[in-house]
Amino acid sequence: MAAAVLARSLTGDPAAVDTAIPLVGIGGAAAAVIGWTRLLHLAHHRHLRRLRRSGPALEGRVVAARTSFAKNPRGPGHWTVRLKVAWTEPSNGRTHEASKAFRFSERNGEGARDFQRRHRAESAIGVLPGRRRGFLLDVPELPAWWDRR
Repeated sequence: MAAAVLARSLTGDPAAVDTAIPLVGIGGAAAAVIGWTRLLHLAHHRHLRRLRRSGPALEGRVVAARTSFAKNPRGPGHWTVRLKVAWTEPSNGRTHEASKAFRFSERNGEGARDFQRRHRAESAIGVLPGRRRGFLLDVPELPAWWDRR
């Protein structure tokens, strides 16, 4: 509706409305996708900062690191780097083991390989325990959307 009013007032031609409405819809969808991904990154970094303030990161060890590539027949594929991490809680001495997945686009294959090189097996990594058995790894990369607990 707003596109129709704006197009009619700018051009004076009612036929311009037929063109303006789909273009505004496409532009709005693109802006929503870009805004959503930026909002996810902002929320992740705020959560990371809050966990860093609540206490120091625990020293963890990468038990295993695995990289895989999934080819999508209808579009670009993606790289997935899964880190299996073990850490000991200092308050009770219990050892926890869990894994996190990190997803990279097909174009960012070098970033996936660099991430795995930095976090190879037996390397140290910071672990930030959260509530309800959740945890975050103290790395700037955003975990995959299915593994953000």
